[in-house]
Amino acid sequence: MRVVVSGSIAFQAEYQKLLRYFEKTGVELIDYPRPSQNLTEEYPQILTTFFRNIEVTDIFYLYNQDKNGISGYIGAASFSELTYCLMQNLIHGKAIRIVLLKEPAKENFCFDEVSMWLKNGWVEVGNPLVAN
Repeated sequence: MRVVVSGSIAFQAEYQKLLRYFEKTGVELIDYPRPSQNLTEEYPQILTTFFRNIEVTDIFYLYNQDKNGISGYIGAASFSELTYCLMQNLIHGKAIRIVLLKEPAKENFCFDEVSMWLKNGWVEVGNPLVAN
């Protein structure tokens, strides 16, 4: 099983814990937000690789930890990745399991959309390695 983790680049310590957790359970973490020495130059390749990895993952896990005083924070980049993953399922017939760490608060700019996706069962909240 393969997992792509999305979320703020600020959570590097948490991503390292997730990496160890997934390794212990035999799950391959194929991509997650990583810092870059020269983001401006490397960004096109980083972005292309990340989106291609979304296309081949089994689980997309949005680590939407609290940030900037907002519970279940989802930034613009993470929302675009979440949307792209959902479109893989809806348009291309993929069966990528999409899991959020927590429900986003109303203060998130994408609250209405994500709430609708949760109601439709396209996205779930919980542990990505435990089936709902």
